[in-house]
Amino acid sequence: MDFYKFRMLDKNEQIDLLYKEGIYIGKLKEGNSIVVLYQLDSFYVKIFYQKYRCYVNRLYCFTSTALLEPFLDQVNVNDMVKC
Repeated sequence: MDFYKFRMLDKNEQIDLLYKEGIYIGKLKEGNSIVVLYQLDSFYVKIFYQKYRCYVNRLYCFTSTALLEPFLDQVNVNDMVKC
């Protein structure tokens, strides 16, 4: 799935695809939302959940790795660097 095809899907199809094929990166709190980050192929998607609810407020798709910085402390690289 490429970035543009993903954006053409409706919100429910996007969420289903992320849960099935996306790679979970991490989560954090932004304002009143819980943000969960997934990687799907060559792009990333933030899912914004409304606080204290299981309601998806919005999704934000991006390709820039600069936006990953707030999540980097949650990535465990120990398993990746074992020889």
